[in-house]
Amino acid sequence: MNKQKKIKDFNRAANVYDKNAVMQHQIAEDLIDRLRFIKIKPKKILDLGSGTGFTTNKLIDLYPDADIYETDIAIEMLKKSKSNNTTIKSFFKRNNITYINADMDLMPFDKQSFDLIISSSSIQWSSNINSLFENIFSLLRPEGLLIFSTFLKNTLSELQSFADSKLTNEFFSIQEYAQMLISNHFYDPVLMKDEFRIDYNDALSALRDLKKIGVSKSSDDHKGLRSNQFLRNLIEHMDQYKIDNKNYLTYEVLFAHAWKLNNSQEKSISFIKS
Repeated sequence: MNKQKKIKDFNRAANVYDKNAVMQHQIAEDLIDRLRFIKIKPKKILDLGSGTGFTTNKLIDLYPDADIYETDIAIEMLKKSKSNNTTIKSFFKRNNITYINADMDLMPFDKQSFDLIISSSSIQWSSNINSLFENIFSLLRPEGLLIFSTFLKNTLSELQSFADSKLTNEFFSIQEYAQMLISNHFYDPVLMKDEFRIDYNDALSALRDLKKIGVSKSSDDHKGLRSNQFLRNLIEHMDQYKIDNKNYLTYEVLFAHAWKLNNSQEKSISFIKS
């Protein structure tokens, strides 16, 4: 993945991201709903890959006294988040948000800085997710919680099966995520997968939607949709998956949480079927 290209993609999409990221917002809502059932009262929270601040706004309602650090690699996303919070509503809230433009793989924080680290639909952009979990573990305080959502192996299967080109990032399986959490000393990981499907009137609308929200692959060897023939071949391929004369894109989503504990304890894994 070319991170500089990804930064440009997200910076360009910042002003229209909230309008188009309907699925990402639903995933964030579901992630927050899971957090409501976990007993934790964090004083300091890191929102990793915070985008335009949708998740942070939910965290403010849930933990009004916590200090929240929004971190995103795309500075225009952070600017949009800050402008979203400059409303009449924000005047009635404590000014407890810090905006940090940083790469999640190079986070500028001291060890044991946070009680809660949350990431919604973002960690798939890490260059090394296993190393990212190692860093997250070091940033958590004892009794701290990591909770996140991300995309699994069957995401965008309609594009992955296209023979002419690799159009998407490589996604991990739920078992691989479980193993990474365990190998990085997280306690009692709970992992659940769900599936989201977005319908479109035509294949071209689906491809344009991917570009707007930055889900598709960003690399030097994939420049837009290339030739008209490439585009025709891709649309013809996607049309094979039509249901009721609608094109669609499928997202396999992981919801997971795990703890950092004081003492070494027996590690177990819980898988929950959707």
